[in-house]
Amino acid sequence: MTLRVYYDEIDGELHPQWLLLPANTSEEYATYTVVAPFERFWPEDFHDSMAVITVTQAALVRDPFHEKDFSIHIPRVVEDLASNGGNMESLHNAEYFLVRFDDLEELLQMNVRRFYLG
Repeated sequence: MTLRVYYDEIDGELHPQWLLLPANTSEEYATYTVVAPFERFWPEDFHDSMAVITVTQAALVRDPFHEKDFSIHIPRVVEDLASNGGNMESLHNAEYFLVRFDDLEELLQMNVRRFYLG
């Protein structure tokens, strides 16, 4: 599985900001690892027909056995969508989950960005 990373360029340096994960809504939890192949996601890669669901920190779950693994709790994503007036159909059509690096680093209590520099 290849992850996609959106960077902000600040003073000529790339700073990972968003992690785009292939959306998997078939189970209660979608599980990922931060140590995976990745490619850069460019601003022009975002387009109107792209189906992306932003994941709140509340929907992220730390793996108790593997420090670099985490999950997205799909029922929580559904709750977040409902409370924000989102379209439930968009969840089933989602291509990607969008996760902020700040949220992921707080959850895992580690510098996750280091895996995506270079």
